Amino acid sequence: MSSARSPHAESASIRRRLVMVSLPLLAALAGCTSGSGGDAPLPNDLEPAAVVSPSPAVGSSAGQIVLARSHIKHIVFLIKENRTFDNLFATFPGADGTTMGTRCNGTTEQLQPAADREPDLAHSFLNGINAIDGGAMDCFTDAGYVTYRQTDIPNYWAYASRFALADHFFSSVYGPTGIEHLWTFAAQSDRFVDHERPGQLGSARREFCDDPLEADSSFPLMSRMEQERIFRLEDEGPAGISGVQASFVSRWPCTDVEVLPDLLQRAGLSWKEYRGANDWVQPLRIVRHVRFSPMYRNVVSDTAFVKDLHAGKLPAVSWLTPSFAQSDHPPGSICVGENWTVGVLNQLMSSKYWGSTAVVLTWDDFGGFYDHVPPPHLDLYGLGPRVPAIVISPWAKPGFIDTDTTEFASVLRFIETVFGLPPMTSRDANTDDMLSAFDFTQTPQTPLILHQRVCPAKP
Repeated sequence: MSSARSPHAESASIRRRLVMVSLPLLAALAGCTSGSGGDAPLPNDLEPAAVVSPSPAVGSSAGQIVLARSHIKHIVFLIKENRTFDNLFATFPGADGTTMGTRCNGTTEQLQPAADREPDLAHSFLNGINAIDGGAMDCFTDAGYVTYRQTDIPNYWAYASRFALADHFFSSVYGPTGIEHLWTFAAQSDRFVDHERPGQLGSARREFCDDPLEADSSFPLMSRMEQERIFRLEDEGPAGISGVQASFVSRWPCTDVEVLPDLLQRAGLSWKEYRGANDWVQPLRIVRHVRFSPMYRNVVSDTAFVKDLHAGKLPAVSWLTPSFAQSDHPPGSICVGENWTVGVLNQLMSSKYWGSTAVVLTWDDFGGFYDHVPPPHLDLYGLGPRVPAIVISPWAKPGFIDTDTTEFASVLRFIETVFGLPPMTSRDANTDDMLSAFDFTQTPQTPLILHQRVCPAKP
């Protein structure tokens, strides 16, 4: 990554065609919940829209990699829930934010002040495609046109001000939570377009992969008409449908893709997933060779993270996700979620590990909230809408705003680069390694110990 935007590559030949999609299908593909904000409006413009090309992948110099490997011994991938960049940092100085939003009817309006507890908005895979609207970024759920001020989330702003803030960091897929988190381990979703608990959305049939004989995706359960709507949304056209249908429609009993913990274990490096109580965030539970092997012992409670810090047992690589109530996921309190983040980062910064650790703090999907920056169109799955990312480390450049195109696979490439691991897919092989957010020759930054706030009472 660099402090100046990389030149965009020539526009991709693939263009997304916008089509009208039935509201029942939107509901069937809803994200973590149906969302009290309801479904997003549908685009009126059916013409193909321009697609934004990603920045070229940036590989760090050999010298920078040597410095990174000598300074960083621990990486923490800290993942919160359901926020866009404009939702949290629309007015952050020097960043690419906006306080104006465009509606599906072409009108623009001021983003309204966000409340501590916002409603849970529609944010499924299809909702993400619909919101992007071929790059117009104008068909978000009505209630999603809101933004926080610095005074609303002062500690998130404090981290962004002191350390490095990425303002062109995107979710890897259009949504929702389950498959986004699989990307944070595998740099792919193995054909998933949805992954939820059974029984959600009333009578809508859902599949939840845990047993190796159980189907893992709701996509095979859709009608052919519904499936083809998704293909057309990706502009595959009639000729392309037959080419991709088999990979989507086949039933797969528990995915068995390679995940980064496989590479770490082969290299003799320690790892853990510290996971709070959240039924929608169980990415390793659906990976057969992890779920049904001793590897699954490395999936522990999020409360074990601080215990391992104090016990001197922090692994080389950690994935850290809180329980639902502390995740920032609406309708929960963002103050409560921010306080949880402050609590764990205070403990990390006060530990012996601070000097050799890098934390990448990000949010897993757009959550239905507005963002104005069109994501690059890489493949059938994304990229999805922009989310914030903050690189927190004594070696992070202070006050740095990174404008290169990055995503969850970029964090995996960062880990692979630091620990000398090969890439797993084309996504992590061809993305930025994030090392330019660091300066290993600077005086290391001191810990930023913040105070947890008194949160507003629940209405």
